[in-house]
Amino acid sequence: MKKLMRILFVALMFVFPLCANAGIIGDVSLYLQASGPAGYATFPGNETINVYLDYDVSLNGGALNEAFCVENADSTNNSTNQYTLLSIDSGLSDFGLTASKYQAAAAIAQYYYSHYEGTVSEENMKAAAQIAIWEVIFDDTFNLGSGDFHTAAYTASANSIWTAVHSDIPASSTQWALAVSPTITTGGTVSVVAPQNYLVRYTQVPEPASLLLFGLGLIGLAGIRRKMK
Repeated sequence: MKKLMRILFVALMFVFPLCANAGIIGDVSLYLQASGPAGYATFPGNETINVYLDYDVSLNGGALNEAFCVENADSTNNSTNQYTLLSIDSGLSDFGLTASKYQAAAAIAQYYYSHYEGTVSEENMKAAAQIAIWEVIFDDTFNLGSGDFHTAAYTASANSIWTAVHSDIPASSTQWALAVSPTITTGGTVSVVAPQNYLVRYTQVPEPASLLLFGLGLIGLAGIRRKMK
């Protein structure tokens, strides 16, 4: 019985670090810089506009980093607003969002970043990744020719990115976070209002508490192995 309790304790030690970062990461000041290339797209509500397809943001005055728009709302280029960063995982459903859509968006963003950032194809593939992200956010079926969101811009490249990632969507991301405005607290619901929400490049560092729990789990596992011998 004691051996079983030890095993259960160790299992819990390994579960807690995986959950420690879920939910709200914190509030930030977000500066937006949108630029070309651009393309015509039709958004929910049947509004067809020529939109920027390359977004970069600065968090709390830091260097500009990659970002992707994930909402059909107004924004002001070269503006600064307060945002809350949320981790990309199943916990997004607690804020009134369809978590699977943002998990897919993060997979697209990471595929772009891993394969095209810093290459000669960077600009075009960033635009294609943005198109693919809008498609997974606004539609249930990936079809750039119809649906609540549709476009003729960068469709071949957007389809190629989706083909590469759609069968293996990670349940969480440590490389991207969802920036939402107005700011939000636990128990709140994300609003679809200006300014737009963004998927932002944000590498999460494990919390000290998570690292401590992980270390205790390893120590417990080592103790069980010694006891069994």
